[in-house]
Amino acid sequence: MSYWPLLIALFFFTSCNKDDGKKEIWIYTSLYKDTIADMNPKLEKAFPHLKINWYQAGSEEIAAKVNTELIAGAPKADILISSERFWYQELSDSGKLVSWRPSQFENFAPEYQNQLGTFHVVSVPIMVLVYNSDVIKAEDAPKSFKDMANPKYKGLVNGGSPLASGTAFTTVLALQHKYGWEFFHDLKKNNFLFDGGNSAVIKRIQTKERPIGFVLLENVLRFQNEDQRLKTVYPEDGVVTQFNTMGIPKRSGDMSDTLKLADWFFGQDGQEAMTRSYMHSPLKNFSPPVGAPPLSELKVRAFPWTEDLIKELTEKRFEIKETYVEIMFK
Repeated sequence: MSYWPLLIALFFFTSCNKDDGKKEIWIYTSLYKDTIADMNPKLEKAFPHLKINWYQAGSEEIAAKVNTELIAGAPKADILISSERFWYQELSDSGKLVSWRPSQFENFAPEYQNQLGTFHVVSVPIMVLVYNSDVIKAEDAPKSFKDMANPKYKGLVNGGSPLASGTAFTTVLALQHKYGWEFFHDLKKNNFLFDGGNSAVIKRIQTKERPIGFVLLENVLRFQNEDQRLKTVYPEDGVVTQFNTMGIPKRSGDMSDTLKLADWFFGQDGQEAMTRSYMHSPLKNFSPPVGAPPLSELKVRAFPWTEDLIKELTEKRFEIKETYVEIMFK
C-alpha cells in the first residue's frame, strides 16, 4: 500500500493552514459585524504580517468569556473592545490590563482621557428615544426617558436587556441613578419590554410590535435613507452617552504587535471607520457621523458621568442587576 497520496494531501493541508507563518491576534468585540467588515481590508493592508481573528458577541457575553479565561489563567483575547465600561474599571482595578497610551492620547476630549492608561474609549455611542411615525404622531411621542413610564405608552415601549447588552445596562444604571427603583416599578406596570440588544429593539419598532424604544443612535442612522418612519427623539432629560472601551489583557511575551494594532483604532482609518458606523469619536479632531449632531451639542444635557460615579456604579453593578431582576421578573 502506498502512503504517498496521503502524505502529499497532508502536506498541502498543513501548508494551506499555516497562514504563511503569520502571527495570530484575537480581538474580542461587541462592534457590529458590518463595522468589522469595513475595517478588515485596511487592517490587512496595515498589518500584512498578522492574522487578525475576531470573536464578535454582546458585551455581557464577552465579559463572561474573558472572566472564565482569566480564571483559567490563560486569556486568549489580545484586545478587548466592548461597551461594558464598568467591567473595564473592574479589570483595571484588579491589575488585569496593560497600561499604555495611544499616540492620539492628547487629542482625546478631557473626559475620555484615562490617565492610568489601562483602558481607552474607542467610540461614543449615544442612547436616544425612537418611535415609528406610522403608529405614533410627533405630538404624542415621548419627550424624555421618564415619559416611558407614562401609562399612555403601556405595552408600546421597549429597550435592550441589561443582562445581554452593555449599552442597555449602562442606560439602566443611568436611569436608576437618576430616578430610583420606583421608576422601574412604573416601567413594569407599563409592560415595558427589556429584551435582546439594540438590533432587536429597532426591529420591534419597525414591525410595530413595540413602536417606541430606547436604542442607540447608530442603529437609527443606519436606516436614515431607507426607513423614514423611524424618528429620533433627543430626550429632554439628556441622552445617555456610552463607552465603547478598549483594554489589553496582560500576558507574557512580546506585545509590540498588539500595541501597534490597538493604536490603529485611534488613528485616521480606525476613527473614520467608527464614524462611518455612526458612532461619535472621542477625539476632538473628528466630525460627527452623517446625520448626527456634534458630540459637544449632545453633551450639554447628557447624563453626567463622573469618575467617582463610575467607580461607585462599578462596585454596585451586580447588586443593581439583582434588584432589576427582582423587579422585572418577580
